[in-house]
Amino acid sequence: MPLFTYKVRDKDGRVTSGVLEAANKRTVVEKLRAQNYFIASIEEEAPAGELLTLDIGELFITINTKDMVIFTNQLATMIGAGLTLTSSLNVLTQQIENKKLRKVIEKVRDDVEGGNSFSGALEKHPKVFSSLFVNMVHAGETGGALEEILLRLATFAEQAEDLKANVKTAMTYPVLILFVAVGVITFLVTGILPKFENIFLSSNVPLPMPTVLLLTASRFIREKWYMILFVVAVVVIGIYFYNRTKEGRFNLDAIKLKIPVFGSLLRKVAIARFARTLGTLISSGVPILQSLRIVQATVGNSVIASVIDNVCESVNKGESIAGPLQEGKVFPVMVGQMVAVGEEAGTLDEVLNKIADFYDKEVGFAVKALSSVIEPVLIFFVGGLVGLVALALFLPMFNMIQVIK
Repeated sequence: MPLFTYKVRDKDGRVTSGVLEAANKRTVVEKLRAQNYFIASIEEEAPAGELLTLDIGELFITINTKDMVIFTNQLATMIGAGLTLTSSLNVLTQQIENKKLRKVIEKVRDDVEGGNSFSGALEKHPKVFSSLFVNMVHAGETGGALEEILLRLATFAEQAEDLKANVKTAMTYPVLILFVAVGVITFLVTGILPKFENIFLSSNVPLPMPTVLLLTASRFIREKWYMILFVVAVVVIGIYFYNRTKEGRFNLDAIKLKIPVFGSLLRKVAIARFARTLGTLISSGVPILQSLRIVQATVGNSVIASVIDNVCESVNKGESIAGPLQEGKVFPVMVGQMVAVGEEAGTLDEVLNKIADFYDKEVGFAVKALSSVIEPVLIFFVGGLVGLVALALFLPMFNMIQVIK
């Protein structure tokens, strides 16, 4: 049987620790409670041969948004039906298919049975439950509206996933076409051109400038390919480490927002995420300043995060949210004005959710527009490159035919 290390307090407040052998954590809890102890913590000791019996398949299992939405919806449904939290968690541990999530929920259940709050138990697993999730659950526990909060979290996760899917749709096709273009050009330059180069050189026919440039580029790529890889690697590594600095991340995020076409899309995505997250937190009863800090950590862009930081300072001083939003020049004028109206009317959460709905639709329209524009542009670009290569190959052939005549 597994061993459990425990730490408890007696009636006089004295802390005692020790080790118990039991079938599971629940049995340890029952034994300690029978001795009138207040449980501080219980941890299962890892068996000596645990690494040898590790399920390698679990290393490749991830917990995705769909798993979290199903878990949250099912938990909300059971709590709404009158089941206790521990009973609901116990049922979920038996029917959740994702092994990693099941193990996490088992630990959460054991912590709740050990006397911890639900939000406190979730907080021990930051890789699974975000600060937004934990704080909303805490607000639900405090306000006695856990079912409503869980349903709201599930809806929020679904909307966030839809938004992410729209952005992926917009980015996937251009990247795919670009890779195809690079592959085709590389094949032509390194595979086809060398065969024609020997023919052109042996003919002693003057080569036109496009052909000379193309053959020079082909020769350089074939002979100095390692230099190209080295330069690319240095640039990528340099950008990676620059992005890890505060200044670098801010500058790169600012550049992202200024990229033609894509910058506008990224800005709309960030605004939708900001409004949806903040509106959901406020409507769930999370304090405004704490909500802003959570949004700042999850907005995904340093430029927008700096504006939210100014908003936090404004709120700390007892001033409005709308002022710093309008001064930051990142959020559109409409957003600042709507937030100001929401603050005055006491309906800030409703206004923020309307802003999020509006920008979700804007992202959808932008994705469709981007797809309709970028497809012909990329096809024209790839076709133009292939045409230039073909022209550079056929021009010398025409000269050779004229010499033969």
